[in-house]
Amino acid sequence: MRRAIQVGLVLSFLVICSPVSAQVDSLIQALATVSAEEKPGLLNDITWKLRNVDANRAIQYGLMAVEAAENQEDGYNLIKAYSFTGVAYRNRGFYLQALDYYTQGLELALELDDREQQCYGYINLANLHLYLGSPEESERYLKSLQPIAEEVGNPNILGYSYLNYGRTLLALKRHEEALEYIRQSLEVRRATGNLEGQSVCTKYIGDVYLDAKNYRLAQRAYEEALATTNFEYDIDLFSSTTNGLAQALLHQGEWSPAKRNALKSLASAEGSDFILRAKEASETLADIANHEQEYQEADKYRQAVIDYQNKLALEDLQLMSDRFNFQLQAAEIQYDKERQAIQYGRWLILAVAGGIVIILAILFGAWYMMYRRREAYQQKLLEVVQAQKDELEDRVAERTKELIDKNAKMKRLSRYKEELTHMIAHDLKNPLNIILGLSDDPKWGRKAQSMKEAGQTMLQMVTNMLDVQKFEEAKMQLDSSHLRLVDVVEKAGGQVDLLVQAKSLVLHNQVSKDWVVYADESLLIRIFLNLFTNAIKYSNLGGSITVGAELKTEGWLAISVADEGQGMDETSRNHIFDKYFQTKARKSGKTRSTGLGLTFCQMAVEAHGGVIEVASAPEQGTRFTLTLPQGDVSSCYQEKAEVPRVSISQDALTLSPDDWQQLGDLPERLRNTPLYEAGIIRALLQEISEGNATFAEWKEEIIKAALHWNEERYQQLLTPESAPAKTN
Repeated sequence: MRRAIQVGLVLSFLVICSPVSAQVDSLIQALATVSAEEKPGLLNDITWKLRNVDANRAIQYGLMAVEAAENQEDGYNLIKAYSFTGVAYRNRGFYLQALDYYTQGLELALELDDREQQCYGYINLANLHLYLGSPEESERYLKSLQPIAEEVGNPNILGYSYLNYGRTLLALKRHEEALEYIRQSLEVRRATGNLEGQSVCTKYIGDVYLDAKNYRLAQRAYEEALATTNFEYDIDLFSSTTNGLAQALLHQGEWSPAKRNALKSLASAEGSDFILRAKEASETLADIANHEQEYQEADKYRQAVIDYQNKLALEDLQLMSDRFNFQLQAAEIQYDKERQAIQYGRWLILAVAGGIVIILAILFGAWYMMYRRREAYQQKLLEVVQAQKDELEDRVAERTKELIDKNAKMKRLSRYKEELTHMIAHDLKNPLNIILGLSDDPKWGRKAQSMKEAGQTMLQMVTNMLDVQKFEEAKMQLDSSHLRLVDVVEKAGGQVDLLVQAKSLVLHNQVSKDWVVYADESLLIRIFLNLFTNAIKYSNLGGSITVGAELKTEGWLAISVADEGQGMDETSRNHIFDKYFQTKARKSGKTRSTGLGLTFCQMAVEAHGGVIEVASAPEQGTRFTLTLPQGDVSSCYQEKAEVPRVSISQDALTLSPDDWQQLGDLPERLRNTPLYEAGIIRALLQEISEGNATFAEWKEEIIKAALHWNEERYQQLLTPESAPAKTN
């Protein structure tokens, strides 16, 4: 009897869902006629309509949307495809897959600076962490969302924000605050005429009352939600609401209506293959049967709960197995192709060798026979053979010359590529430095930090390319000094703060304040930047990066940077410091690099006389260890003490005509030196003799103007007619 009721309810829901199926079928038919540019958007529409009706098909079309958007390089639709596919996985109960796609969508939205999609990304992750039982993590995402949502001002986003904040507070058992936020969301939905949103808000009001054990008010809220719920478009919501109503009735002792609603919830969930909702409805039916003392029926429903849980686990396992099998098949296909190519090459060599042997045997036999018959004919045959030999030698010589020419051409092209790359990278530094200078302008507000960090990241890539070439050509000069290692790590960590926050990572600086190194500060900061960027790229969400240091041998410090990421195999470890070598990262935002960062680190460390090593294994993280000369603590503080801290007056900085004459052509050479060539500027300033206080202050102002990319100030200090004083 119970099974017959369920079958009837399933059939009724199939009839209800037919309009959605008709709409989806119409969109699917349109796929055959739309252009490639329109295809990602259409696939996203199909995924969205199926998400709460048929999650399995929604996943299929969501993955197709991701592929189509990637092929078209359509960033906007790729963000939506990641988000919609994550929703479908969440509805199927595959939370880890949902987390993967949600995170990719948020990272891409941050990269493209799409504020609205950033809001949806934070909302999705907050919602998912509620399913994962982490309301504190959900609240953290919602706090990050709040200022962006207020800036965007989209009512739909505000409604989602209030609703999810209320759900988070419900999970934290703060019922009054939860009701306040959910009612704010309900007001927004009413103001915009969003009936589906009103149903969702009313349903969650019922959840709050149910959790607070106010079962009568919970019943009213659920009944109001059902009165406005459109079953056609959101069976997941209907199943959840009817199950909540059944629980409210159950706690009031109304067994029959409770059972009726629980069966509706189960039928709708089974009809749309929403296993998670079916599991929840079965749990409610087991409780009802237990209260009615129908223990056999209660056991059946409890067994159904176990079956649904096992089905979720098996499907999750099958999904991982399918991914592994796909990768294995791809590897086997590649292996077969390579093996066939090798086999073909062997057969070709054997065929050529056999052919040559046969030809030589025939020629030798013919020569022997002709020798016995006629000496003249033998001579003629020898001439023919000699002619063929000469022709073969000519061909070999011609082919050899072609190979030599091609190798020379490849070398020219490689040299041209290096020169072109160097020229482009060198020309990019000026506009990047201008961007960095503009980021200090207060008018950019909160965007200034993002501009500055993005500019610094790009400048780091460009400088890596230039400095790797300088190291290769032995043109790099070190400007070493005694540095507190903990300060250098803090400076580098500050430049990757946004990247660390985007993946919820923690950067631990465990370096003792007493450790001092003797190194070039700018190169050392960039070494840490490259190691931090590499660690962030390959770290899992919520992981940590740790920096430590210890005394290795007398006069040398061993500094380590360790992460908890995906690690690498032996092949990757053997090539990790090669130029342009990059290991494949999991989908995590696709952090860009030139493949020169670790090459630069190795060259820079070796330029200081040290070595850099890597220790890693798959899924066990990676640790880079570099050795640098130990500095002197007293020298470090002495260098800091030598830096003037007092302001300089107008008269104190004014150079006399005799001073300018003493400087000679040095100001002219400094004016012609770009600001980004800090090493050259320092080297030129070293030409000024020590002991003159005015010159010392003048040098300090020039260095400060160069470090702050203040071109106007820099040129004024180097012009006799306009050299101004330092502004306090």
